Amino acid sequence: MKRKRMPVFAVLAILTILILAGVSHAAVIKIALDSPPDIENSGTYVWAKAFGDHLKASDLDAKEFPRDALGAEEEKLDQVCQGLLEVSMSDLAKAAQLEPSIFGFHLPYMFDSQEHMDRVVQKTDLFKKVNDGTTKKGVRVLALVSTGAFSGLANTKKSVNTPEDLKGLRIRAMDKNQVQYIEAWGANTTIVPWAEIYNALQTGIADGYLNSAVVPVLFKHTEVIKYYSDIQYAAALRIAICSEEWYKKLSPAHRKIVDEAVLKATATNRGWQAQIEKKGLQDLEKAGVKVTRNTPEQRALFAKPARTVYEKVVGREVAEAFVKASDANR
Repeated sequence: MKRKRMPVFAVLAILTILILAGVSHAAVIKIALDSPPDIENSGTYVWAKAFGDHLKASDLDAKEFPRDALGAEEEKLDQVCQGLLEVSMSDLAKAAQLEPSIFGFHLPYMFDSQEHMDRVVQKTDLFKKVNDGTTKKGVRVLALVSTGAFSGLANTKKSVNTPEDLKGLRIRAMDKNQVQYIEAWGANTTIVPWAEIYNALQTGIADGYLNSAVVPVLFKHTEVIKYYSDIQYAAALRIAICSEEWYKKLSPAHRKIVDEAVLKATATNRGWQAQIEKKGLQDLEKAGVKVTRNTPEQRALFAKPARTVYEKVVGREVAEAFVKASDANR
């Protein structure tokens, strides 16, 4: 019996399906880094590597791209929104352009510790509400990523014990929100992109900035930074984001792998954070920076004026929701 030949259009259709399936299987999940690939000192790299390793172990192909290789913060956010970039380690303040309530996780003296903040994330719907806003604009926030111990103040001029000591200093702010509480402490401010901070410190455009103790070490700012005050004003956070378009197109099996990778990466990041809390200040001192270990009484002097600007930063409704959630989960 003579076998019937398959119609040409059917052959072409099958070939197309096979080719597309091959492309889909081989497609690389791009992970845009935001720091040097330093597994010891970079919390975002700790997260990104653990995330990528889990994907690779589950037969999904992932590739890290160096800091700024795919563009600066604005470009990366835009690429994620458009579905051109799958995953990015990004700036929380930039995501606040899409959903302002995310800044509630960065309000000064809102949380007592990283564990306190994580309880609020797990036991309330505040993180879900962030994604309710950002996913409508093409971005899913996968995780709040710790970059170290609660942030202090690094500067080139003098030791800072209380807000009074900030008078005459110009502190770099990452955005207009941060300007408000830095100015509430009595300091002058200047908004400087992160990539330009070293030059700003070197030339006197800025005298200092707020961040975790490990950050001046990681970015070699200890060449210009001479003082660090451990005021512990807020969780040191970046975020891991992904394209909502990409995430929604994942098969159920692949989406499950990605979700598991997020949990694994976040747990790894928190384990790293617990260790870096102990060594961040020590590493600064080894680099020649004079460290001020502020007392609880001194930190309270920073907390009082900072809390007065909550509503200006995120609005009354969001501020009240975060204060209520924070108090309920202490």
